[in-house]
Amino acid sequence: MNSRPSLARASVSALAMIAVLGSSLPAWSSPAASAAEAAAPAASKTAQADAVVEKLMKAAPFPGVSVAIEQHGEIVYQKGFGYADLERHVAVTPAIRFPIGSITKSFTCLSVMQLVDAGKVDLDKTAGDYLTDLPAPDRDVKVRNLLNHTSGIPNYTDLPDFPMDKPVGMTRQQVIAYFDTKPLQFPSGTRFSYTNSGTYLLGLIIEKASGQSYDRYVTDHVFKPFGMSHSGFDAHDDGAANRARGYKLTKDGFKPANPYDFEVPFSAGAIVSTSGDLLRYRQGVFGPKTSPAVRKLILSHDPLPNQPNPYALGCLIETDFAGHHKITHSGDIYGFAADYAYYPDDDLTIAILTNNQSAAFPPLTIEHKLARIYLGVPEPKLVDLPVPAELGRTLEGDYAVGDFRFGFDTIGFVYKDGQLNLSFGGAKSGAALLPLRYQGEGRFVSPVDDEHLMVFTTKADGSVQMDMHYYEGVIGATKPAPKG
Repeated sequence: MNSRPSLARASVSALAMIAVLGSSLPAWSSPAASAAEAAAPAASKTAQADAVVEKLMKAAPFPGVSVAIEQHGEIVYQKGFGYADLERHVAVTPAIRFPIGSITKSFTCLSVMQLVDAGKVDLDKTAGDYLTDLPAPDRDVKVRNLLNHTSGIPNYTDLPDFPMDKPVGMTRQQVIAYFDTKPLQFPSGTRFSYTNSGTYLLGLIIEKASGQSYDRYVTDHVFKPFGMSHSGFDAHDDGAANRARGYKLTKDGFKPANPYDFEVPFSAGAIVSTSGDLLRYRQGVFGPKTSPAVRKLILSHDPLPNQPNPYALGCLIETDFAGHHKITHSGDIYGFAADYAYYPDDDLTIAILTNNQSAAFPPLTIEHKLARIYLGVPEPKLVDLPVPAELGRTLEGDYAVGDFRFGFDTIGFVYKDGQLNLSFGGAKSGAALLPLRYQGEGRFVSPVDDEHLMVFTTKADGSVQMDMHYYEGVIGATKPAPKG
């Protein structure tokens, strides 16, 4: 699932599913090939893609990686790297199935919108209208607020009493009991806070409105119509040769990740699929198998009081990468991490599946590098400049996150030994410090992920605005002006 945004990632990964946009988003449109794409021979792009995946796979590291890329109606790249199962020495091939974590949410929200279009679900009714036994305060949250993470319901995988290390043997009722009566974090619709809890309730609403189990509904109304014959909900691999095994990286190397039951992630993260089936998913959602009315619903956005919400009602993030419109979602779950991205104006889809959730950077970093190749976007040139002492002292301190929560409300920076360091949770939180690479003009990048950019702007009143270009957009946070 994702967050912390995912089922079992550290709080830093809560940012993986978030994109904060400063302007309205363009509507989906038909693609056209760019001159840059046409100029690069396919063989050259394939060689570049091989080099990118192989390098990042070792750097992360990932035991195995599955990649599928489609452009202009053709699969232009589809390969497996490394091992799906280290113990049995099973190599990754395009046929290997991986859990996809929170990418599941977009399937859940598509299903809800199919039911909205059929008149069986009303976005402005409350969860309690469908789940009559659901207690307050969750029963009073509107369906639309469950869809776009503005419900205020606490994320059950973030709660200290939730058994993250033993996600087995729980019923749905036991999972729901961790969050259903807890106070809302904020009034619904006023802020964004990524929560698996809201999407979990959507799965129950699907069952109530459709008369089918959640997994049966998705199978009948998404997998089968879209031709996704390799997708399902098997939480355990049971020794299947075509099923990847999940891992976590320890000081002693890769160890098998904790097993989990279907009922724990449920509609927030339970789907298992292949990279090729995720291409079929894109074709199904953005092709004739999905009606224009449903597609309009899934790409609808409810703005927050003071800014847009890039998280669409269809559980898809709309953002921009290097000037290219992008529709995306990532996911991770015990021992697995994945990314799905669609560039509609360029007719480019990239799906990446991996079997390590504790890597130094997520599959989305691989996706960005591959997108640059197939979009004809050059890599940024990086430098390592000294941080002037005056600048370092100006930038250090705590920055308050705005209307978007990521499991924490504060991002901290510490100036130490001539270097600016990032500390998620605050400068005095005790979290590990991440030394940043200074690029000049108030711009810094992460040393482990050069797609992670921070830009600082000092305002006339002495306050400092920090815009973090992280994963799928810009996260804004502010340090107030010094007192006196």
